[in-house]
Amino acid sequence: MRARSCLSERLSSFSAGTILLVLGALVAVFSLITLPFIGLIVAAPLLVSACFLIVAARRAECPLE
Repeated sequence: MRARSCLSERLSSFSAGTILLVLGALVAVFSLITLPFIGLIVAAPLLVSACFLIVAARRAECPLE
């Protein structure tokens, strides 16, 4: 029961992290082509946030309990 108690939170965290990872990768690739410095300033926080959300979804404990 405990593993299923925060399943929706884990799923939403993982899906948000995946979406941010895809967006960050697209912005990083686009920025390397057009505006390298400005684009990477935007892409870096997206990639860091995505990694944080994906790692948070893999933790064993639920943050709300």
